Amino acid sequence: MNQNLVNDIKSLLVPKEDREKKQVALFLPQHTIDKLDNYVSILSKYSDGKVNRNILIQKAIDCLLESIPTAIDEFENEYEKVKKEPYDTILVPSQSSGEAFILENQYWEYTKINPEKLKYLKYFALYLGHPVQQIKYWAEIDSFEEVTLDNQKKYRIYFKGAIHTITPGIPLKDLNAVYTRPIRYIKKEKLLRAKEYKDII
Repeated sequence: MNQNLVNDIKSLLVPKEDREKKQVALFLPQHTIDKLDNYVSILSKYSDGKVNRNILIQKAIDCLLESIPTAIDEFENEYEKVKKEPYDTILVPSQSSGEAFILENQYWEYTKINPEKLKYLKYFALYLGHPVQQIKYWAEIDSFEEVTLDNQKKYRIYFKGAIHTITPGIPLKDLNAVYTRPIRYIKKEKLLRAKEYKDII
């Protein structure tokens, strides 16, 4: 008897796709397994029992692997954009009297800004000190006007369109007020998601 021929014939009894696969351990929550078995049971009725757990898991993994390159590309594009534009909003502190000024005017006065940062700034936000102690307003920036005051270069910030009220305002809460003194550069989306001042630090 030719044993090599016997072995070749036996190898044909294993589906080709199974010969090319490697076994891996997969741990799934019980509720996931229960759902999987339920769908296998339903699908088996219409497939002469050819559908099993492994087939469905493989299909799911194949779909996942097809989606991963797109997800990576989109993430890298968004990440590169964030790196190039690390902020788009200038947050300026003010006394509570600044509320009347911003509501009466279409600009904000005498703000010291590093000129290198101007190209990134699209939005303005205002923190009002005691007794308000909230970030309460934001506006889209239209332009900057350079002003020299006491031999220092500062900027008047002109707004485009309406002054927007943040409702409810973003409160200082238990954070020390010293953290509100410096001008901050942040992303608008982070500002509008904040529940309190420390969320933007």
